[in-house]
Formats: sequence, C-alpha cells, structure tokens
Amino acid sequence: MASLVILAAIAALPALAILLLRVNGAIAFMSLCLGSVLVTYTSSDVDTVFTSIANKDALATNQWVQLALLVTPFLLTILFTRGSVKGAKNAVNLLPALSTGLLCALLVVPLLPATTQRQIQHLSVWHQLSNAQTAVILAGAVFGLVFLLFTHRKRHGEEEGKGKKKHKE
Repeated sequence: MASLVILAAIAALPALAILLLRVNGAIAFMSLCLGSVLVTYTSSDVDTVFTSIANKDALATNQWVQLALLVTPFLLTILFTRGSVKGAKNAVNLLPALSTGLLCALLVVPLLPATTQRQIQHLSVWHQLSNAQTAVILAGAVFGLVFLLFTHRKRHGEEEGKGKKKHKE
C-alpha cells in the first residue's frame, strides 16, 4: 500500500504543481526530458566529482546525483515560470500537466533505492504505466507542442499595434 502511495505522489505532485502554480505544462514536460538527457550523459562525470569530495557510498551517491540531475531543470522551470498560464489556457494545460506527472513517475522510479523500486515495480499499476511508456511520451510531446503552438501565437495585427498610436480619422 505504501508503494502505491509513493507512486501516486511521484506522478501527482508534478501535475498538481503545474496546474496550481499555473506553469506551462509543455515547458515542464520538456524540462523533465532535459533532466533525462542530463542523467544519461553527465551523471557519471558529476557522480565522480561528488564521490571524490564526499568519500561516501558510491551507489547511494550515484542515485542521489541522478535524481538531482533529473529534477533540477523541472524545479527551476516551476520556479521561474509560475503564473505564466493565464485564463482558460489553464484548462488546456491539463493534458501536458498529466503527461508530465506520468513521465516523472517513469523517470524517477528507476532512480529510487532498490527496495522501494522493487515494491513499486511489483504493482499492477506500475506494469500498466510502464507498458504505456511510449504513449505517455508521445502524448506529452504532442500535447506540449500543440499547447505551445496555439497559446503563443501572435494574433493578426497584435505585433503592428505595439508602439504605434492609433490614428483617428
């Protein structure tokens, strides 16, 4: 039961943070993707630095370094872009937010301590989520791209009206 709560929290907290703080879900999704790239390509070098400084257990240090590299871009996105989604756009932001939460669960669980990982990976919900991994990533990418394209387009004449006074006839 505790492992189900942990999995639910890992998936729900990012989605709720995006919706409640009115953060752009597409950018948050992309920041988790950036974190995944950081984990893949830089964690061994960063881990070497921390292990040499701390002289601690290398495996535990590696897990914490990877987790930090994964969530830091997401946390910075939350911090610097809160309040960026206004009005009715927040309802449309629901789909990228949900995709971000599910992607967070898919990326964080393999970085947890081994006992917690095993407990979560024995859940049927985890099997369903991991089987839907491709759909979660594709949905997040598509919803995010659509959200970015339709919410950040300039309206016709909006660019022209800035800085110019309207002429009275």
